[in-house]
Amino acid sequence: MLRVICVCTGTKFDSIWVDNLKYMVDNFSKLDYSFFEVIEEEDYGDVYDKLQIFNKFRDGQNIYFDLDTVIRDNCNIFLKSKLHVCYAWWRDAYHTPLNSSIISWEGDQSHIYDMFNEDPEYYMLKYNLGIDQYIYENHYHRTFMQGFCSYQTIQDEQNYNVYLFNQRYQNLYQSGWWDRYLLPGFQDHF
Repeated sequence: MLRVICVCTGTKFDSIWVDNLKYMVDNFSKLDYSFFEVIEEEDYGDVYDKLQIFNKFRDGQNIYFDLDTVIRDNCNIFLKSKLHVCYAWWRDAYHTPLNSSIISWEGDQSHIYDMFNEDPEYYMLKYNLGIDQYIYENHYHRTFMQGFCSYQTIQDEQNYNVYLFNQRYQNLYQSGWWDRYLLPGFQDHF
């Protein structure tokens, strides 16, 4: 059993982003999934709501994608039994070397959520840049090293399976090489 998971809480993204991700998963990822799960309940707010994935999905094979990704090709390369996140080679040295735009794991990783949930105010203050540093400093993980890139550093279309748009998601409102991967009519929404 394979779950594809995303989180759509707050006001940054709305349901068109979920529809767009599902379209890309269905048409380009080559993932043979059983469930497409969307977390919509706001628990902590902001990126911290992403931690709910570890509480809600404690069995089977799971893969999480941020909504502001462009899936171009086979994502089976990201299916891992051990907890995996992206190696953020593009980040400045002051920041964590992880990026949680793609997360994959099998089985129960609820300890990640449980630890944060013990004192969320403390962890949100300590890890004010988001959950990447929280995972990096507190939980055993492995990293994806290939198959993805950040649009922050590689803006032309190259042979990456997934492009992470991170803080550049507004670029997807404009026409570009990514148009052929997006849900038809996606850009008309904005």
